[in-house]
Amino acid sequence: MPVLEIGNTQRDVQAELTKVSRALAADGATGDTVLALTGGAVPAELGVALDDMIRPPSPAVGYRVIKSLLADYGEPGPTPLRWSLVDPRLTPAFDIGLTLIASRLGRVFGWSGQQDGRIVHNILPSPGQEHLQVGASSVVPLAWHTEDAFHPHRADLLLLACVRNPDNIGSRLSTISRAAPSAQDLEQLARPVVAVVPDDSYGQDAVGGRELVGAPTVWRADDDELRVRYDPSYSRRLTDDAHFDLAYGRLGRRFEDEGFVVPLDPGDLLIIDNDTAVHGRVAFRPRYDGTDRWLKRVLVRSGRQRPASEQNEHGYDQARVDPYRAPDREGA
Repeated sequence: MPVLEIGNTQRDVQAELTKVSRALAADGATGDTVLALTGGAVPAELGVALDDMIRPPSPAVGYRVIKSLLADYGEPGPTPLRWSLVDPRLTPAFDIGLTLIASRLGRVFGWSGQQDGRIVHNILPSPGQEHLQVGASSVVPLAWHTEDAFHPHRADLLLLACVRNPDNIGSRLSTISRAAPSAQDLEQLARPVVAVVPDDSYGQDAVGGRELVGAPTVWRADDDELRVRYDPSYSRRLTDDAHFDLAYGRLGRRFEDEGFVVPLDPGDLLIIDNDTAVHGRVAFRPRYDGTDRWLKRVLVRSGRQRPASEQNEHGYDQARVDPYRAPDREGA
């Protein structure tokens, strides 16, 4: 089937993606199972059209927004009170559409220790977690961070899709290129003296007594662009050097000074470069009445090279989940 049968407008691609996603959902697939059921393949004409539309953000910019791409899936039902109450069959076509999009950008994966190993994560405010530094928080700002900064195999790209956002709560972004540390600060920030540990979404014993391993906060990649690995809420400094402390503090202030809000409407897709942008969220007051903000998240590895020293990290034994392999029905 020629690509022209889809057309070259976003509306055409959006309609075809919705059609394919709904057909797969009708056959019993979910966002967590669709890559195993299809062998990771997207219909050829849809794949070409998506590739032409869905491109990674340039490192200098750090993000890309595609408006309304996932806007045709209908009413999702009330926002659940926590991720564990989200039945994957509640929004199967939406989840499938997001997973198919993500699969065009690289290797989709999940974490065994996060949201029960699901591939499509649900980000929504939850009672009892209002003040934590996790996606389920609300009444405190979500601080600047690299997604899963504790792990050497963290995502290269982070996809956030908006299901519901009646209060126009935007995602906050800042980038290392805009922060532009001085040469003296870069020298300090390149030192492997910050150990990042798993956040509270992985459980309270995620560190498990493992040795803390320091890593650089900022480094320069082969393309000469700066990269960053940053999550001060879950970091432990392995030095008391005042010069490093000052440089690290200036970096945080620069992120704040250069930060901006990306508004998201239902159906919008935000793609974040997890090595050049840090993200967060403004504080808000949840209602817990089924109308609160609801995002979906998918993680992607694109084969990007990172510092060789990361190969020696243990990642606190958090294992990646491979959605391309059918689960063992016997649990062996």
